[in-house]
Amino acid sequence: MELDLLAEAEFRTAPNMKQKVLGAAKLFNEAQKGGHIAVARFKEAMSTSDFPLLLSKGFEVEAIQAQKDAVKEYEPFALERKVPDFRPKKLRDLFGNTEFEPVAEGEEYKADTLDELEVEYKVKKFGRRFGYTWELALSGDFTDMADFPRRLGNGAVETSNRNVFSTFVDAAGPRADFFTTPGTAKLSPENLQKAVEAFALKEDHRGDLVDTTGLVLVVPPTLQIEANRIINAAELDLKVTEGNKETKTRIQNPFRGLVQVVVSRKLVEIDKSANRGTTWYLLANKSSVHPAILHVSLLGHENVDIRTKRDQGNRVGGGEIPFEEGSYLDDTIDFRGRHIDGAAKGLQDADGKALVAYASTGTAA
Repeated sequence: MELDLLAEAEFRTAPNMKQKVLGAAKLFNEAQKGGHIAVARFKEAMSTSDFPLLLSKGFEVEAIQAQKDAVKEYEPFALERKVPDFRPKKLRDLFGNTEFEPVAEGEEYKADTLDELEVEYKVKKFGRRFGYTWELALSGDFTDMADFPRRLGNGAVETSNRNVFSTFVDAAGPRADFFTTPGTAKLSPENLQKAVEAFALKEDHRGDLVDTTGLVLVVPPTLQIEANRIINAAELDLKVTEGNKETKTRIQNPFRGLVQVVVSRKLVEIDKSANRGTTWYLLANKSSVHPAILHVSLLGHENVDIRTKRDQGNRVGGGEIPFEEGSYLDDTIDFRGRHIDGAAKGLQDADGKALVAYASTGTAA
């Protein structure tokens, strides 16, 4: 039977491991589409010693691709850092007076002192198991089997999203340990301008003005239309107050090229307050010299890692049992995804608040 169905199968005839894995995935995908011959070939292949291992590798490739395709909501504003192990690491920034002083003829150069700013960051381990039953495998219903690589790949990205957003948002809204007192102004061109201007004279640990050349406006889905209207308009009507009189004037949009919009579902998943639909955030982008947030991964382990559990036991008469026969205890076929990830607050002021970060609950005009 094996000779008839699998003699020409790509997972057997391919010249290298990569093509063997692709062949196993192709055979599985053909079985998903149905057809008696395709399903019979898949079931026969699952009874061999090499196909299940190749298919597991194919699932891992699919999970990694799903991880790459999933939306990383934090990407525009979180500075990427990699660490070699689980020990805490520090982002060090030496600073002092960067201007040179005059030196007279024959005079000794004046010494300067260096202070050191340290921001600690590290990674943690996260994971999830996903299993399907032996009965499901026998039934030929491959829907759940095909879906779990995507679930694991997306799960890794959702973990990263939660880790990053949790650095500045909690169930009550903007975190008090991240922001200087949040405002209450609703999202509008005037209030966005005030938020940008609030950074204008702010100094960093060197005494230099903070970098506001690239900013990210982070909003929940409820503010998506308004945020895009403000940022993408060619011109804006801004209110101008002269004495006691308030008028509107039309100007070229000052936010285009300066502010990028990020619409985040993760905001409202974490924030459970009554204001979660109106709260908006302005953060330095990831290219800033004053990043507000760091996203951290483990060097060499950036992708989700998938493994299968081998606890199927042995037959009474002896001989190894393939893992696709199911667990000794309950006949399930179990896969596990592992993701190493972390996030931390970026550069801070003397009070420990993020340097270029503003939040408003949007509860007032």
